[in-house]
Amino acid sequence: MYKKCFAEYAGKNQYKIHLWEEEDTLSWKSGYSIIPYRVPAYIECPEREAQYQGLKGEWLKKTLNWDKETPGIHFHDMPAYQKFLIEKYGTDDSISKGHREVFFDIEIEMGGALTEEYIESAPKPVTSIAWYDKTPDEWVIIILDKKGQIKHTKGHKEIIPVATEEELLATFIEKFREINPDILVGWNSDYFDIPYLYFRIKNVLGKEFADALSPIDIVKDESKWNRNGWLNIAGIESLDYMKLHKKFSFRDEPSMRLDAIGEKYVGLGKIEYDGNLDRLFEEDIQKFIQYNFRDVEILKELDEKFEYIALVKNLSHKGKHNYSEVYANTKTQDGAISAYLLGQNIIPPARDKNPIFKKGYAGGYLFCPKAGLYKYMFDEDLTSLYPSIIMSLNIGKETYVGRILDLMNDRNNRLGLNDLKSMDPNKELCVENPQRQQTYIKCSKIIETIESNKLAIAANGVMYRTDKPSVLSTILAKWFDERVEYKGYMKKAYKEGNKEKGVFWHQRQHTMKILLNSLYGATALGSFRYGNVILSESITLSGQRIIQESALCANRHMNKVIKNEITL
Repeated sequence: MYKKCFAEYAGKNQYKIHLWEEEDTLSWKSGYSIIPYRVPAYIECPEREAQYQGLKGEWLKKTLNWDKETPGIHFHDMPAYQKFLIEKYGTDDSISKGHREVFFDIEIEMGGALTEEYIESAPKPVTSIAWYDKTPDEWVIIILDKKGQIKHTKGHKEIIPVATEEELLATFIEKFREINPDILVGWNSDYFDIPYLYFRIKNVLGKEFADALSPIDIVKDESKWNRNGWLNIAGIESLDYMKLHKKFSFRDEPSMRLDAIGEKYVGLGKIEYDGNLDRLFEEDIQKFIQYNFRDVEILKELDEKFEYIALVKNLSHKGKHNYSEVYANTKTQDGAISAYLLGQNIIPPARDKNPIFKKGYAGGYLFCPKAGLYKYMFDEDLTSLYPSIIMSLNIGKETYVGRILDLMNDRNNRLGLNDLKSMDPNKELCVENPQRQQTYIKCSKIIETIESNKLAIAANGVMYRTDKPSVLSTILAKWFDERVEYKGYMKKAYKEGNKEKGVFWHQRQHTMKILLNSLYGATALGSFRYGNVILSESITLSGQRIIQESALCANRHMNKVIKNEITL
């Protein structure tokens, strides 16, 4: 299984794929290879020429000669490296082993505000770089020591003093290349430590030295378009633990400072000192060393508690993407679903060229109880509500047959089949087909169409076919089954006293839980090839109605039980 992958552009639809796989310790192989790759696309064609079918049954053939404007094009718009990984590994979601994980932190002389302009100019010297190398369990710090106050010490924590910043940066690059980490972990490192270090090395030693941070000497500045990071260091997977905590903790933290998070969750804060950090560096360099090491220690302890890196590996291999892209909202779902379809010999669709956008759409139901003193109270919890709605209504772009637009201007109106049957049968309602063409149809005819074709109708008036499961319904059912299976393995392992296996299967089931719960959110994004905002409102408005109706039924029952005179 892969550990990391980088696609180097080599001309139209052509790439050199740099692939790092799990190393075979029994052979001389390093696990690194370069593979020429031409990105395929699929175009619509007559049935007699077809090699494949699309999600909606389109007849397709494979082509290597295409551009984004090619008519009837399918599945051309996935990043080259991710498409390569899907083609190579399919639905195999095994977790690769043998990663070199390095937790690090840098310190610089104090200066101006840490704006993008300031970081790119990198005007202040780097005073120290500390890291923890997990595989050999080694701690190292390279520190600027102009006064010759400290000696080079080895042991569990190695201290390397240098006389100049040039020597500090050159020594770091040498050590970094020796370690050749797979994963580099920091705190706010995607927006400070890594870009500042790169640009400072570039300023002091030159671009060639800065690019040497990559094992293949390629560093791409992606700040202009990539919100998830600043630099793409080819062959190094950057994981910003602050971003991981924001994504996976589901907590609203009062402060995202490293010391605040460390104190709260692992009982470790920053080393305290008087004055500012520059003064500490000048007056007490030993304590400064402790300060730099402590930041790294907090990172290490946080991952031992939360295990976000293990979670990232699970999610990434499920979606066939690099670890550093785990923050993207649809990356994992897109890759996992596309891999599944290709395994069924079905070609995924292209993303919508003109996705449906709405400034706002109906969300979850918010119940505001009346203030007062209540003698009897109960609470209800609907398990996996949104995934269950997707499966029960068979929601999907390929099963979508149209929507009833009338009566939906008011979001409080949630339409169902019984609501249609209560209307005047001759009333004409506006109906929109998948091509967004609108016409008026009598209510009786709409009811007849729904019943004769066994269509499901969501609370926003959207109708779905039920004769064939949608890909969203299918994948959710598959993920449900996988989670149940993994939870079984987990319980068995813990029961047998095998903590290592228990933790492994816990991570696997937790991965499936995240995928199950996040698929709804992906459907609302125009970038998601398997969803759109219409599908999202089908889910949320149907959820609102289910919650309200179930609460009403529960209230009716409970009032009978307690013989309450209040009628609902």
